[in-house]
Amino acid sequence: MGWDSKLSYPPDANRTVTLKATGRQKARWEQAAKLRGLATAGAFLAWAGDVHLALQRAFEDTSHEHYEALHPVGPAEEAQRREKWARERWEREGGR
Repeated sequence: MGWDSKLSYPPDANRTVTLKATGRQKARWEQAAKLRGLATAGAFLAWAGDVHLALQRAFEDTSHEHYEALHPVGPAEEAQRREKWARERWEREGGR
């Protein structure tokens, strides 16, 4: 690589993910990594994946808040609703 590389992964990152890409995708990911100051295309993909997941979670939280505003319920039903959504999130995130 033609730029200064620095640590791009968290210290506890110990898993490898293999994927296939076109030459154009790989070049674009490498350029995006360079612009972000990341060492590799893989580091960029890891960052992009984390950003996507954070935005998805924020969207879901906002959607739930909007739903609650449109469909108000009593405290007991609200607790059940929040418990259901938390359980769905836990399952969707792989039980972590």
